[in-house]
Amino acid sequence: MSTPAGLLLDTDVVAELRRPGPDPAVVGFLHRRRHLRVYLSALTVGELHQLGRQDQRLRSVPDWLGELTARFADNILPVDNQVAVLWGQLDGGPEVSAVESLVAATALHKNLTVVSRRVDSYRKLAVPAVDPWAAGEGAGT
Repeated sequence: MSTPAGLLLDTDVVAELRRPGPDPAVVGFLHRRRHLRVYLSALTVGELHQLGRQDQRLRSVPDWLGELTARFADNILPVDNQVAVLWGQLDGGPEVSAVESLVAATALHKNLTVVSRRVDSYRKLAVPAVDPWAAGEGAGT
């Protein structure tokens, strides 16, 4: 497999960055990789909308999501036919959710490394993944 072309941030990473005091390990991980292109799945945008709707303390989420989607406008990846075909070939078993496997298929299609706390799910699908909470200085992409 060739060197990954960039990073695909999972929902947990984006939500962490939204916190008032995001974990320094996550911030540092992304800062050290600022030379790479960073992408979001359209599924992550949907999950963030769900989280905002479920937690009344997050009243500013719609405004923040508007800013996020504007900032990432050219780097939000859809679940298109090619991703769907790849997804249909993946089998992570019942412990890998449909959303995780669709994100994995997106990463495979675009040759990206998934950045998530749930690296085991992605690695089970043979997708490059790194946990920014646990990554050391030289870990991952």
